[in-house]
Amino acid sequence: MPSKQAIIDNIEQYSASELVDYIKSGIVTFDELCEDTDGYFPANVRREVQRMLASSEDEDWQKALQTNTEDAFMSFLKTYPDSSRADEARASILRLQKSKDSQAKQSAWASVDKQNIEALRTFIRENPESSNCIEARKLINALQEEEFLGFDVDALIDRINAIQTDKSVNDPDAAIVQEIIRCLQRKKITRNDLLEVIKRDNNLLRASVLKKLINEGYLEYTDFRHIGIDNRFIQHLAKGESTQRFGLPKELKKINKVSTEVYFWGIPSSGKSCALGAVMSVANNGTVARSMSKDPDCQGYGYMTRLSQLFKSDGKVGTLPEGTSIYSTYEMGFDLEDENGASHPITCIDLAGELVRCMYKSDAGEDMSEDEVKALDTLTNVLVDNRTVNRKIHFFVLEYGGENRKYEGLSQTEYLDAALRYIERTKIFKTETDAIYLMLTKVDKTGVVGQRLVEILSKYIEDNYKGFYNGLEKICRDYEINGGKVERIPFSLGQVCFQDYCLFNEAPAANVVKKLLIRSKGFKNGKLQKGLNIFKK
Repeated sequence: MPSKQAIIDNIEQYSASELVDYIKSGIVTFDELCEDTDGYFPANVRREVQRMLASSEDEDWQKALQTNTEDAFMSFLKTYPDSSRADEARASILRLQKSKDSQAKQSAWASVDKQNIEALRTFIRENPESSNCIEARKLINALQEEEFLGFDVDALIDRINAIQTDKSVNDPDAAIVQEIIRCLQRKKITRNDLLEVIKRDNNLLRASVLKKLINEGYLEYTDFRHIGIDNRFIQHLAKGESTQRFGLPKELKKINKVSTEVYFWGIPSSGKSCALGAVMSVANNGTVARSMSKDPDCQGYGYMTRLSQLFKSDGKVGTLPEGTSIYSTYEMGFDLEDENGASHPITCIDLAGELVRCMYKSDAGEDMSEDEVKALDTLTNVLVDNRTVNRKIHFFVLEYGGENRKYEGLSQTEYLDAALRYIERTKIFKTETDAIYLMLTKVDKTGVVGQRLVEILSKYIEDNYKGFYNGLEKICRDYEINGGKVERIPFSLGQVCFQDYCLFNEAPAANVVKKLLIRSKGFKNGKLQKGLNIFKK
């Protein structure tokens, strides 16, 4: 192949087709042949070269498009500098250059050691315009946090608990799965560490979280058998049994049923709704009360109907309900028939889990969301503004082992103390209150029963809720409620696993149903209405 200078110096020796080949090969351009040959470029050959180039431009453009490389478009521009497609060719070159630059930057990011703070800082310094700089700074912050706070299994458990109570997290399950996978991938914990944690606390993680970890290949079903999980729970997990969900109730303005009103208080995740489900199921199954007649006109009729069918004492694994909206309050009216045939009108009120925090915010003068205002308004409706003359019983539900869980930076104890101050200020227990109970859920975590359990719970309250408990007892003394005493009720659903599955033990719920029958008025022989008229007095 001749050089460009050789072609220019001997242009009259080459045919039009040869010159076209040299032009397309990039050795020489048409303009150079015209301008640098000192007039020795024959006119007839020049016209033929032009004709041949014009006839092949479309074909060469298609080849450039198919090849889609900088060299292909550069070659086209050199061959056809005045082409109508020149601007498009230049734009294509610019696009490819940007793509190459982006790929280079991505390659640079991919090669960075994400566990090395200095490597991340170097990347930011060398690539200040990269979109990955934000991610690099996030990783630096996370690594620095770990340097100061340390990161191990206990830190992961704290993080999981924090995610579960963080209202700003839209999908807690996904966030927990991501956190666990991150820790495994970064070797902050091992797979065996994770299994040991699950062995120690079968209810640290929900079934839906474990299912995702299995689907992602981080755990196997047989792992749970090896750490002692009952096969029945593993089978339930494998089936992918999902939790039951409840619809949102209408706003509750007042209690319409003439009855004994039984209020259940508790913060989110206290186990309040599940405890109520157990109580309703036992009330409905005929073992303690002979029958349960539900009031279809009460605001929470659908909720009550579902709860009363939730738990079975048949030795089969059942699925716990999905947590109700933390802003919803449900009214459940029903009549229980005792063993003597007397009918006991009762209304159970499942108070919104967010109430204790709303009370704190109200007294602290903090801004509240629309949902929080409505939740507090509901409490005011039923216990202050539209308060009935019905007799009233109150259960405060606390989760055993939940004392360190944080809700927007404050512990359960701090919110309960604030709720107590709100109750004292509004004097909502001053009249018509017959009893106040402190129900401790999830006491199966203690691993003991009988007198030993009583002793452990007594010390537990002394260590973690002494002020709150003493405050309730003061209310009982001041208003002559239940002889000035607050009875402590240990409560468990039975054997619970993966937060969502349960082998039900009805004994604790049966104990509560018995108390409802004892503490409520019963009317016999079809004279319920007459009895209710007396009850109103």
